[in-house]
Amino acid sequence: MAVSAEEYAQQLANLLPPGPALAAEPGSEMAELLDRLGKFLTGTHRRAEQLLDEAIPWYALELLPEWEASLGLPDSCNVGPPTLAERRASLAAKLTDAGGARIARFVQIAATLGYPGASTQRFAAHTCEFSCEAPIYSEDWRFTWQLKVPVTVRVADSTCESGTEEPIRVWGNSRLSCVLARECPQPSTVLISYGA
Repeated sequence: MAVSAEEYAQQLANLLPPGPALAAEPGSEMAELLDRLGKFLTGTHRRAEQLLDEAIPWYALELLPEWEASLGLPDSCNVGPPTLAERRASLAAKLTDAGGARIARFVQIAATLGYPGASTQRFAAHTCEFSCEAPIYSEDWRFTWQLKVPVTVRVADSTCESGTEEPIRVWGNSRLSCVLARECPQPSTVLISYGA
């Protein structure tokens, strides 16, 4: 809670030694000096309170570039310039991520990137204990898993006005794909299913 300029001026006046030489009478030069010092101290007090807010990354504004630099953000998975809220969310995610190869972590990453309600599916090699309707996967699929994202995504088809270097069809979320590819364990392959 900030102290007003008048309260600072009164506190400074109370610190003056008694006597007529340094009396802070209203309208005197000493009173004007104490008023100006009170305004300065009030501004300093407000900046100190703002600095406390900057110490928490999800409230940072002025120190946001320093927070990002210390955490290696923005990373290579950013697509386009992020908004202030996205930058703060990236800081919070980077600071609170415990790492690891748990399924719950990858579901949480998807939720952080705007896909709540995601689920995963692991692929197992087919054995004689599986039913006849079960898909047949080889041993190579044991390190493959699928993230099912319940949100449908926009599919953009190529048109006659599209450039020759543009893909015929584009879908998915490149940021989600990049983050999952970066964070998944080394021998793993992640497949992303949209609208599942």
